[in-house]
Amino acid sequence: MAPPPWLELMHDIGSEYPTDRRLHAGELAAIALAVALKADLVLMDDRAGAVAARANGLNVTGTLGELDLAARSGLVDLDTAFERLKATNFRYRPAMLDDMLMDWRESRGQ
Repeated sequence: MAPPPWLELMHDIGSEYPTDRRLHAGELAAIALAVALKADLVLMDDRAGAVAARANGLNVTGTLGELDLAARSGLVDLDTAFERLKATNFRYRPAMLDDMLMDWRESRGQ
């Protein structure tokens, strides 16, 4: 099956590949790709990965940050998104979700 036409495959991301034994191949590849593309932002939930990404000059957000941004932009309902997230194996601090929901509801006048 061929990838969709909008998907660009990159097999060789060059010499910008970071080395850090604390990181898995996925985090290393995401950082290398973001550096090669001069990305504005990289999505990284792994704490050590986020530290390494910032050390490579990248702006970093996590899944919760992306959901919050999408909700504030009117793209998703944060209550629904968090309920769906809770049904997965995503690890989070419950207090963090509660605080984000309270802030989001306040910003909407609820």
